[in-house]
Amino acid sequence: MVKTATAAPPPRAQEELVANIMAIPAAVGMVAALVEFFRNASGVAWTSGAGLSLFGCAALLGATWLVGRLRSGPLRTTFTVLILIGGLLTALAAWFLESNIVLIAMLAMLACWLLFVLIAR
Repeated sequence: MVKTATAAPPPRAQEELVANIMAIPAAVGMVAALVEFFRNASGVAWTSGAGLSLFGCAALLGATWLVGRLRSGPLRTTFTVLILIGGLLTALAAWFLESNIVLIAMLAMLACWLLFVLIAR
């Protein structure tokens, strides 16, 4: 008789998967911020606030990609905390700019961040 066991994937694979999922809302937020920055009908085109939102989304996209590839340690912990701070501040900037898509994307990314922290501990 053949025994088959369904084992959970290793924790490292779970952390990388959640980090990749965390990058999806960051990418959606960056695309929305790009559209709002360059589209004149948005009302915030070419303003410093729209640029800040765009830069924040780009930095978060890079950080979420990087945190999935780093091993556990002080550098990954630093980037994980920076993702929390950046996500909160970018969501605040999006709220001030009345950019609902970027705001929702940042809140979704923060929910994924919470899942990442719970899996990685």
